[in-house]
Amino acid sequence: MRLCDIGEFGFIDRIAPMGLIRPEHVVRGIGDDCAVIELDDVNCLLITTDLLVERVHFQRSWSTAHILGRKALAVNVSDIAACGGIPRDAFVSIAVPGHIELEWLESFYQGMTSLAGEFDINVLGGDTTRSRSDLVINVALTGVVPRDEVLLRNTAQPGDIIVLTGPTGQSAAGCEILLHQHQIPDSLADPLTKAHLDPRPHVKEGRFLATCHCCSAAIDVSDGLSSDLGHICSQSGTGALLCEDKIPLTEALSSACRHMGRDPLDLALHGGEDYVLIATIKEASLSRLEDEAKHQGIDLFPIGILQEKPGIEIVRRSGITEAVPPRGWNHFTKTSE
Repeated sequence: MRLCDIGEFGFIDRIAPMGLIRPEHVVRGIGDDCAVIELDDVNCLLITTDLLVERVHFQRSWSTAHILGRKALAVNVSDIAACGGIPRDAFVSIAVPGHIELEWLESFYQGMTSLAGEFDINVLGGDTTRSRSDLVINVALTGVVPRDEVLLRNTAQPGDIIVLTGPTGQSAAGCEILLHQHQIPDSLADPLTKAHLDPRPHVKEGRFLATCHCCSAAIDVSDGLSSDLGHICSQSGTGALLCEDKIPLTEALSSACRHMGRDPLDLALHGGEDYVLIATIKEASLSRLEDEAKHQGIDLFPIGILQEKPGIEIVRRSGITEAVPPRGWNHFTKTSE
């Protein structure tokens, strides 16, 4: 058997039971956006790490070193946000091929620390080594969250309302524009390529959801809405029913998709790397939460409801209900999309 036969998440499921040697104080180990460890009776430590590999996760020709440095940290900050936490300290390890110049590396770290400054994050260390071919970047990030505010994936319930903290599909559209060099007006292409290259972690939104005490589960959209919502459903033992009319589609995405011959809903459901949050909210609290979110300048988009029936479905504008098989990014599968 090879990794492509079971995929990234099948592999994670196989190794997860091996890691917990000393369970005391471990609230959550493998299987969530962050590991969650009790610090004391009040607070938990959050730890996450993400690996970015050139030609797998990024192309250096698509952006400046400064922008790539921002994204390398942002994808980790998003994991902390998904757990409702406050990011604290980062550790950066890189494997550098010999052809990369020192000035490029300095600009990369300047970009990373520019984002770190926005969220009061220290960059405290890491490791540097040689690569024979491509650039490899690994960031580990810690965060903190009160024990009674931590957001997980496995705590949702049927009847909870599914909300997004922002539109999805924009990053995937930006990636297609960069990859295929589509000739699209800059007014449409620029916000989409920016969404892919320089995403904004939703830390403010994560803290808002954590402190409202009516959010039952959360995850960030890194692999795609259908895939990441699927993680909440599978770990919580629920299914989901989405409404096509409720999925937020930006004008830039819809217009760019007309130029590219793509379905914007397909990208919104299955495109990855938007780094907005999916959260599940107790239905009785939704109206109050929407009012509070509006007051704080936070977007909440209700897009569906969790149900007991397994799997994800969507009610189309025609009234027909269709299955939505998860089709987000999954390393090592034979047809990662």
